[in-house]
Amino acid sequence: MAAKSSAQKPDPEMAPPKPQTVKRAGLAGLLKDSLSHQVGQHREMQPNEADEQGARMAQPLRVDLIDPNPYQPRMSFDAEEIEELAQSIDELGLQSPITVRVKGERFELVTGECRLRAHKVLGRVMISSFVVQIDDETSAANALQENVQRKNLSDFEIFNSIMRMRADFHSSKTIKQKIKISKAHLSRIDAFEVFTPGALEILRKNPKIMGSNTAGALRSALNLLPELNKTAIDDAFCKALRDLTSNKIKQNAFVSAVLSQLGVTKTPKPKAVSSDIQREGVTIAYVKDTKKERVICLDRKEFTEDQLNSIWDYVKSVSPTKKE
Repeated sequence: MAAKSSAQKPDPEMAPPKPQTVKRAGLAGLLKDSLSHQVGQHREMQPNEADEQGARMAQPLRVDLIDPNPYQPRMSFDAEEIEELAQSIDELGLQSPITVRVKGERFELVTGECRLRAHKVLGRVMISSFVVQIDDETSAANALQENVQRKNLSDFEIFNSIMRMRADFHSSKTIKQKIKISKAHLSRIDAFEVFTPGALEILRKNPKIMGSNTAGALRSALNLLPELNKTAIDDAFCKALRDLTSNKIKQNAFVSAVLSQLGVTKTPKPKAVSSDIQREGVTIAYVKDTKKERVICLDRKEFTEDQLNSIWDYVKSVSPTKKE
């Protein structure tokens, strides 16, 4: 007699798992993720000079114990902007503590001049602060970088700050490491060196009346002129700057105004020149300057492929990535 077979019920624990439904992120979730990413990027962009000293921990310090940074690059502060910042701090609190360093029995500000001034406007006794251990040069560089980063510092204020640092610290190493300015922009900022002492004093009183593009154009024009009397140059610079300050002329007419004061009625043009580059009496390259370009022609048989690649890499390293 054959045994009856009975159907065996499947074990629920052995059943294959049901596929899970993946929920697509809604608009709110996407916005939240995007905001978190942007906040993270914002924090990364903030001056973080204390990272070198280890973990950062803010502490409240008395406002009256904090002295200003002697290397503060700003030459003037907008009272209205300070009032607006004070109102924001009053409503939302201080979002980013200031940075200070110990100076004897007091503290010296590194970054956060506007935030400190806003606290004084509010009559606050204490301010949240990071205390760091850095030298004078790094403190000066950090103060400059913070203001450059906020994009409300004039080109002349940047120039004046860099000149002070170069004079006091005799090195541009920290400047290059700390200040995120393109080489092309820095070169134009250096053009303010052509201004005479009298002209520089006028610019210090009105640091926002001229940008580095105008300074660079003036430097280029002066390089094409024969040597001129220093007193005549100073008079021409100061006259044109006073006219610019009083809105008698616009910034795009400044170079012409200076040249006119110097008796130059026509803007000089660069002459096309050609020169050979020799090694042991053999011409290995030549340079040709025209109105619009400088052409450097290399004799291929005089250079190895590695040397040619090195020259090309160098050209790329010093070339501006964009016009500013």
